[in-house]
Amino acid sequence: MLSGGGARGAYEVGALSVILPALEARDESPTQFIGTSVGAINAAGLAAMWHLGAEEAVSRVIDLWHQVDKDSVIRPILSWQVPITALRYAGGVLSLPRVRVPSLLDPGPLKANLGHWIDWPQLHKNVRDGVVDSVGIVATSAGSGRTVVFAEGSSDVLAAATEHRSHVISYVATKLGGEHVGASAAIPIFFPPVHVASPRRAAGWYIDGGTRLSAPLKPALDLGAKRLVVVGMDAVGEPARGPAGDDQPPDFGDGWLHVLQGQLVDPLIEDIRMLGNANIFFGGGDGAANKYRAVRGKAPYRVVPYIFIAPGQAGIIGKLASEVFKANYGGLGEMRGIKGWRRLSALRGTDFRLLNRLLGDESPTHGELLSYLFFDRDFIDGLIKMGAEDARRWLELADGPDPWQIEPLARFIDSSPRPHPRSATSAAA
Repeated sequence: MLSGGGARGAYEVGALSVILPALEARDESPTQFIGTSVGAINAAGLAAMWHLGAEEAVSRVIDLWHQVDKDSVIRPILSWQVPITALRYAGGVLSLPRVRVPSLLDPGPLKANLGHWIDWPQLHKNVRDGVVDSVGIVATSAGSGRTVVFAEGSSDVLAAATEHRSHVISYVATKLGGEHVGASAAIPIFFPPVHVASPRRAAGWYIDGGTRLSAPLKPALDLGAKRLVVVGMDAVGEPARGPAGDDQPPDFGDGWLHVLQGQLVDPLIEDIRMLGNANIFFGGGDGAANKYRAVRGKAPYRVVPYIFIAPGQAGIIGKLASEVFKANYGGLGEMRGIKGWRRLSALRGTDFRLLNRLLGDESPTHGELLSYLFFDRDFIDGLIKMGAEDARRWLELADGPDPWQIEPLARFIDSSPRPHPRSATSAAA
């Protein structure tokens, strides 16, 4: 189960490069993949290569991430986009007919590259051959705000999912393609909505799945998952506290970061805590909660062992983004050593400087916000290494050879060793 986070998706594949081969060695290879936003891209990419085995599949997805840069995701901002966006915005303010502002950035290159990065025919074959049971892509209906899970899989898996009636989530069986993944990754404001044509009954405009469901734990369980491997994009713990008496007014970046954190990070952490609580208090047995579910015609709660990999310290990804930006582009908010527009190092670097300038002054907050759109190869390499290190930490601190956990996570998890998880094997039984 892979969540959203823009460029932070490189952290996910770094973590999976360690944990998935370890599980394969235990004969516990995942057979279901579900993701939101960039997590949907990673999930589909892995599913398309799963016939190669865990280690080779993840290795190839990492190779793709090593090729990712800004120009493979968005068009150059200064080439034409800023003037056109400015004119469109002015037209919208003046209420000119047929003048709309679809987004701040143009993800045209991403749309084109999804067809190259993901081997869709092989994904379909893996599903048909039973190598993969199901693949789920989470998007949000732009009109209704309803979460839609586009799923491709065996008839039994999809039938089981549709039995879980929900007033907020719809399950749509379909043959997946670039339009579904593109819709899942259409970050509001930054990227425009994506029109999905197939299947016809769910046709319409969609935006990033993370706007309503950044952490698709429920869809994963509804699709029949018995155990969960979850990769988070930030540490489990309180955010860093500002200095006492700091009364500096917040800017655009501060506000937008809280929106992103509230949509992408906080729900995942809370869902993981809730999963651990449900395992302990409701999983199995004939308690009141399960009796109530039986009356409603629902299956009882069950114990769901899980693995949760996330950064060890809050804000460490934003710190890495700031450090790489300073090293490669002259510092946050500055153009050191540049005396004129002709001496700009490259259009790519100029775009990053402009984007960062729009986010405000240098601060940990702006490093965090920059990290979501910082498609720089050095930053991506650093994220992959960080994810791999955090996955090794989970395995090294496990209680014996069993990497699964059933209890709730500790309230605060930082660079110190996490509590040893109790073996999930006996508890699940």
